[in-house]
Amino acid sequence: MKKYLLVLSFFFLSGILSQTLANEANILQFIQAQYQSILSFSGHFTQTSFRANSKTTPRKARGEVSYKRPGKMRWMYVAPEDQLLVTNGDTLWLYDTLLENVTIQKLNKLTDGTALSFLLGLGDLNNDFKRRKISKPLLKSPQGLIVELEPIKETVNLAFIQLEVDSKTYNLRTIALMDHQANYRTIALESMTYNLALEDKFFEFEVSAEMEVINADN
Repeated sequence: MKKYLLVLSFFFLSGILSQTLANEANILQFIQAQYQSILSFSGHFTQTSFRANSKTTPRKARGEVSYKRPGKMRWMYVAPEDQLLVTNGDTLWLYDTLLENVTIQKLNKLTDGTALSFLLGLGDLNNDFKRRKISKPLLKSPQGLIVELEPIKETVNLAFIQLEVDSKTYNLRTIALMDHQANYRTIALESMTYNLALEDKFFEFEVSAEMEVINADN
C-alpha cells in the first residue's frame, strides 16, 4: 500500500518560478473552502515517482480517480498495472489484480494530519499543516499557484507537500509529496468533472472467496 500512498532536477528559472508561487496570506483558507464546497468529482490522474540520487527514469502510473464527500475515494490504476485503491470513508481496500490479493485497513489509521485526510475532505489544511517558503521546485511547468506545507504532526513517510491550484478557482490541480529521504511523487489531476451523482456502492469493495486477504491492522 505504501507503494501508491504516502511516497532532483530543477525545472524553472527563478524569474518564471516567482510568477507561480502563491503569496496570498489567506490562500489556505481559499483552497480549503473550495475543496470543501465540492460534493464529488471524477477524472484522470497521472502519478510520477522520483527516486533521490537515482539515474533511473521516473516511474509513471495513470488511471481514473473519483471522490464523494465525505471520505469516499476510488483510485483505479490502469498502467503500468491494474490496481484498485478504494475507501468508503471507514475501510480502505487495496486490490492487486495480478496477485489476486486485497489489503484491508481502517482508514482512520492513515489519515490523521496527512495529505490523504485533506483529499478525503476529512482534514483541514490550517490545522494539519503550516505553510512555508518553497524549498524545492517539484512541479514541472505549473499553470496555477503553488504552496508548500509542512505537516504539524511529525510523520514517518512525509516531509512536506506542495499543492498546485487553479489561480482563479483554487481547484486542486497537482499534489507533490516528499518523504524524508528526498524521494517524492507528483499526482496530477486531469479532465476533472465536479459535483456528479456518484452512488455510495461505487466506493465499496466486495472480497471474494478466491482472494488472499491481508489485514494491515494486525
